[in-house]
Amino acid sequence: MSRMEWVIFDRREPSVVVELIRGVAATGDPGEYGDGVEVVLEAPAPSFLRDIFGAEPASAHIAVTKPGGEVGYPFNVRLVSDQGGDAGHRAPRRAGWAVSNSAGLAFLMQKGAAGAPPDWPDLVEGAIAALTALRTDAGDPGWRAAVDRSVFRAYW
Repeated sequence: MSRMEWVIFDRREPSVVVELIRGVAATGDPGEYGDGVEVVLEAPAPSFLRDIFGAEPASAHIAVTKPGGEVGYPFNVRLVSDQGGDAGHRAPRRAGWAVSNSAGLAFLMQKGAAGAPPDWPDLVEGAIAALTALRTDAGDPGWRAAVDRSVFRAYW
């Protein structure tokens, strides 16, 4: 992953993340490898005890643009945590969302009608809610977000 510039935010006020996503979507950026661009959200670092037992920071990788820079439903959120593919099943159920454990990777999908305008606030709130369910000890301040243009997806 190339160096990303992180923005710190409070999970109770994620407007900075919504604006990051809007900015990426508006550009239609295909990313460095043409596979799209993600906005990565990361919960604060685990507590000292969780860190001792090997807990990794939980993160949500929101696929804002798809290959070629396309923007549209469904929007995928890949959850990365010490819970592997089961992480998605810990996320709260949300209307219009689906959960997948695909080859040991956890995904959430925000669905919507073709051509419908994206609901960026709901996308961010869904990702934060999932991370909150995975990291119940994470406080409100100290969350961070960054744009990742170095996304490389393998297609079979």
